[in-house]
Amino acid sequence: MDDARLVVGSGNKAPEKNDPFWAPSGDPVNSGVAEGGANAPGGPGRIVLQWRGLPVDRLAQVTGTDVTTQPGTDVKPLAVVARGKDGKPVADASVTYTIEDPDGLKPLFYLTGGPDDDKTVVATDAQGRAQSPWIGLGSRKEGSFTVRAKTLGASTAFTVRVKESPYVVSAAEGDKQKAEQGQDFADALVARVVKSGATAPAGTEVEFRVEDTSEDAPRFEGEDRVVRVKTDASGEATAPALTAGEGTGTYTVAASVGDAMTQFAVEVVPGDGSHEPGPDDESGSPSPSPTADPSPSAEPSPSTSASASGTTGGDGSSTTGGTSTNLDGGSLASTGAGGIGLLLAAAAGLAAVGFAAFRFAPRLRLRSRDDA
Repeated sequence: MDDARLVVGSGNKAPEKNDPFWAPSGDPVNSGVAEGGANAPGGPGRIVLQWRGLPVDRLAQVTGTDVTTQPGTDVKPLAVVARGKDGKPVADASVTYTIEDPDGLKPLFYLTGGPDDDKTVVATDAQGRAQSPWIGLGSRKEGSFTVRAKTLGASTAFTVRVKESPYVVSAAEGDKQKAEQGQDFADALVARVVKSGATAPAGTEVEFRVEDTSEDAPRFEGEDRVVRVKTDASGEATAPALTAGEGTGTYTVAASVGDAMTQFAVEVVPGDGSHEPGPDDESGSPSPSPTADPSPSAEPSPSTSASASGTTGGDGSSTTGGTSTNLDGGSLASTGAGGIGLLLAAAAGLAAVGFAAFRFAPRLRLRSRDDA
């Protein structure tokens, strides 16, 4: 349960006015609303359970599940994209990166403005991407460690292997470039391979892999996520043309030989006319006539009978004491001490999707805005 709070009224004041069933009344018992207080007929208030759907449904890894580096070599930033249930990226979500180090490799995030640490929090950008800082290794041992990315409602884990290799792979050309949606990147990705301190023999196979499995990510020659290319006499391997997809943002392409690897970062930017006009776009067409909003001052009318059947609306509100069938958001309320057990049972079913506020009163009464 996220952001659970206990709020209690003072005197004849209601605990808070953000209760969706609240309305001012000197007789909350008969009116079924939340106004009242310790010295008023309704006592200190009512129990109110409110919830909302979690914005992030999953964290997609966009820099590869497994990363390999050599002892004493820094690890490039790892990144995830936060997506909602509709598959769209979620901006401004807080992602916590935590390092788990069972092999004693002493990895730490390089943090700006403070000491290096094994934990950091990053906010997602407009494309839903959250990227960790670089990771430094405090040991030259071989082994592995885990970097876990977590946000409310979703988590994922990267495995970083530290292993000696006779090969060293580096990005020679094509790193940090941009292309518009659907267009080829101007420069080919070129990886340079060194073996045991010398240029790798011609014919050494290099694997280029786009570290994003989504359909709108860049692809080699417009269709391949993974390609294998052999080095020339200078120890360089040139990948086929990389074509931007419809997705925008930064993507990672890994180039690897055995246990040695490096990464390229490429960015896809919106192209001219690449999107349909949205509701916020300016156009020459006249604006539709405004629709009158419901009056914010409307209050539920007094009622002397409790609802027996209960209602569940599109916003997930319910007065039956059960959980709503729409868990994306809503409210459930009951006055009185007898409603505590009823609502706590509902809270158990909603524990994964929202937040709750609890208010207490001496009598049980069910009330909904639908009854108003």
